[in-house]
Amino acid sequence: MASAFQGRDTIRWVRGVIWRGKFLILAVLLLLLVPTILYLQQVTPLYTATAEVLIESSENNDTLLDRNNPYRQRLNEAAVMTESEVLTSTPLALRVIEKLGLDNDPEYNARLRKPSAFAGFMADALSLQWLPEEWRPAPSAPTVELSQDAQERMAQARIIQRFLSRVDVRASRRSYVITVAVSSENREKAARIANMLVEFYILDRLEVGFQETRRVTGWLSERLEGLRRDVAVAEAAVEQYRIANNLRRSSDRSGTINEQQLSEINSRLVLARSDLAQKQARLDQVRSLIRQRGSVETSIDVLQSQLIQRLREQEVALIREMSDATKTFGDRHPRLIALRADLNELRAKIASEVEKIGTSIANEVEVAAAGVRTLERELSLLRRTSDTAGEAEIRLRELERDAATSRELYQSFLARFKRDAEQDRIQRANARVLSPAEIPTAPSSPRSRLITFAVVLLGLGAGVALVFLLDHLDNAVRSTNEAEDITGLPVFAAIPAARRRGGPAELQVLKRPRSGLADAFRTLRTALTLSGTPDDKVIMVTSSVPEEGKSFVALSLARQYKRADGRVLLIDGDLHRPRLHKAINVDGARGMMQLLNGSATLEELIVHDTVGEIDFLPAGRLGSEKRKADEPVMELTAEALDRVMEMLRARYDRIILDTPPVLAVADTRVLAGVADRVLYLVRWNATPRQAVRTGVRLLRDARAQLAGIVLSRVDTRRHARYGYGDYGQYYGRYGGYYAD
Repeated sequence: MASAFQGRDTIRWVRGVIWRGKFLILAVLLLLLVPTILYLQQVTPLYTATAEVLIESSENNDTLLDRNNPYRQRLNEAAVMTESEVLTSTPLALRVIEKLGLDNDPEYNARLRKPSAFAGFMADALSLQWLPEEWRPAPSAPTVELSQDAQERMAQARIIQRFLSRVDVRASRRSYVITVAVSSENREKAARIANMLVEFYILDRLEVGFQETRRVTGWLSERLEGLRRDVAVAEAAVEQYRIANNLRRSSDRSGTINEQQLSEINSRLVLARSDLAQKQARLDQVRSLIRQRGSVETSIDVLQSQLIQRLREQEVALIREMSDATKTFGDRHPRLIALRADLNELRAKIASEVEKIGTSIANEVEVAAAGVRTLERELSLLRRTSDTAGEAEIRLRELERDAATSRELYQSFLARFKRDAEQDRIQRANARVLSPAEIPTAPSSPRSRLITFAVVLLGLGAGVALVFLLDHLDNAVRSTNEAEDITGLPVFAAIPAARRRGGPAELQVLKRPRSGLADAFRTLRTALTLSGTPDDKVIMVTSSVPEEGKSFVALSLARQYKRADGRVLLIDGDLHRPRLHKAINVDGARGMMQLLNGSATLEELIVHDTVGEIDFLPAGRLGSEKRKADEPVMELTAEALDRVMEMLRARYDRIILDTPPVLAVADTRVLAGVADRVLYLVRWNATPRQAVRTGVRLLRDARAQLAGIVLSRVDTRRHARYGYGDYGQYYGRYGGYYAD
């Protein structure tokens, strides 16, 4: 809740500061806006025509073509930016200027423009012809005259610079579109220049492509003759070397004879070694089975022999027959003996066949091994022959590589020559006008609305900033909240300033008892009564500096107390510059000063105010009527003051003591010691804040009984307009409530 109140107070304060400085803000706004409007009325409007160019990538991907032709490179963002720079190049601008005759246009040729009145005035002012001759500076050294040709080139450079200053070329991001914007004082001229510029740009791309193609074609035609001779020489060297070293190829796609034979023998040797390995494995198996005694029949070769299979069948049949005979006959029966003899004979035949198979496998292994040895000897012989011809083959391959390189280079140049010869007839610019420039319908510069709006915002911002800066630098107190924050004391009342045409301010309070001024004093009296005790009789009125309305407040407050209390005494305690006696219109020659030094009694010094019906004790004087600078000033002592105030307290119900400013003299702090309540006056919008802080601090150091603050001479109308939010503003807002 507290933060909400603080926020509203801040908003109210900001609004009040802006409202107070509204005239300053308006002045700053007009100070910026009026010259801007005058400038916009005088400046010549410019019209901008816009054309768009699309950069297209080349369809040819030849490396030589991409390297030699700048307009057939791979398209990327950097290439598009390069093309945008080409559009603003000097040669292209010069072609447009010459084509459209812009060198004779006053807009671009400064020598053809009539000087303005302001320019003539500045030229005369800078020439110093209006000064007396003795005041003119000494002439400088003569400059070197330029030739006519140099002057013409400089004039042409100025025209080109003026032309390019009106051209704006922008490359769109992430696209191949270039926007060309041309500004001119004539809308038709702007469109014509933009279209002519992009047209010459595309024509320039074509011309550069033609020139580059012709240059490359001419160079290729000369280079091809040399390459053709190089290819012929390289191929002839290859053939001669092959013949000389017997390295002729057997066919166009085959290698040398030695290489073919070496390859064939290698293949045969691999097969022979594989066959030998198989046969050796078979032989090793058979020998292993023989060593195992009886298990050789399980060999694959034995099992696959048809003869052995038939013998095995016969053996099985004899064994079956012997088994039947054993059951019928005895072991020594002739029949059984004959069958055993046949079985042994049959087994002998089987063993003989198995031995033959083993011998046959061994022979096959010997034959295969001999074949392998023969192939190895032939391979070794061919290798020795090949090693002998190795150096010749290395040289041959080197010559063949040189010939192939020369042939490929020649073919590449020949293809390039044929292609460029065809492209020399048909050229593409690889760019086209995507959107031609149209005649603009409205001026592009100056942007009057935007500039005016920006100046208004700038003026308002500068005015508001200046108002807040001045408010920050202003050190005066303007509201009750500020007074309370500075002093830490409550504000009892805000005394409005008296009317200028209403006579003396003291009489306005009496003549207009229902006015806002009189009501402010009643408010002050009520606040003092409610905040104090019945024993608080002596009320002292002081301030920081002179001219803050202390005497007026003291007199008016005393007259207000007279209406409520019994006997009221007003004392002019300003012994240095008394002025209350003038406001009451009495003689102030004798008073407080005589009472303190004991030269007169109270009854002799008291003066009765016939208007306000109060008793008044003037300050008194020591010398003549007019004070002098060297007149001695009476020193106030606490003993004398206590004695006098005790006597006065016994006779009066209320004593109002008017004192000098705290920062001016030291008497105020002495007088504050005898007062029950101290009212501290702060002049509205005049008293510095530091002065208020220092005065309050001095009174607190003197142990004065500070009661509260009174804002004096408040301009109610201005205070109400400022919007401080305190009760003082209602004197101005509701002035009609108070009647005369």
